[in-house]
Amino acid sequence: MNVVGKNIKKLRISQGMTQEELAEKMFVTRQTISNWENGKSQPDLETLSNMSSLFAVDPSVLIYGVKKAYPRFQKKYVIVAAISLCIVILTVILEFTLYPKLVDNFLFMYYGAFELTLYSMAVRSLGFLALGVFLVSLLSLWVDTRLEKNVRIVILIIGILLLVFSLWLLIELILIYRAPQVFPGFILFSSVFNSQYLRTVFIVVLPLLAGVGLFLGWKRK
Repeated sequence: MNVVGKNIKKLRISQGMTQEELAEKMFVTRQTISNWENGKSQPDLETLSNMSSLFAVDPSVLIYGVKKAYPRFQKKYVIVAAISLCIVILTVILEFTLYPKLVDNFLFMYYGAFELTLYSMAVRSLGFLALGVFLVSLLSLWVDTRLEKNVRIVILIIGILLLVFSLWLLIELILIYRAPQVFPGFILFSSVFNSQYLRTVFIVVLPLLAGVGLFLGWKRK
């Protein structure tokens, strides 16, 4: 594909030059300009550099073309931001309504340990997952956050792995409480919830990073 030739032609026409005028400024023949534009030959790097100075553009514009302006406030990003924000708001509401009741049951009525732990693992983790998605989708309304394909795939895989790991901890919790005879306890779950630092990492940090990774890894045009 003659991308360079097409870019030369577009820039020449946009600046109101004929092939003869461009040839004169570049100290080449009109036929050379024609060959470049038709893809029969290619200008060398020095020529491209000189031509970019003539057109007052970056050399990459001659090679790759003019980058299209990033369309702001795309509908799909608005929808994702709105949905994720609703989940975050719902989580905050539950934090001020449901969570205090669970704490009271656990402290004063001596039951509800499972429900309290499940709340932390499920509701809070979901809230931070949604928060990660919301922050990046909100940023995408103004800034181009699209990534190269290879980078995007790596980040998507990382986001999925973080999400799967969080879900596995949740499954361990349910199995431990609901089938203690079969599943007396998992080393992973026990090590996490015996440490305040690890609880913060697995309930806050991992879901937050998973949300960011899933959004950035999402295939977007």
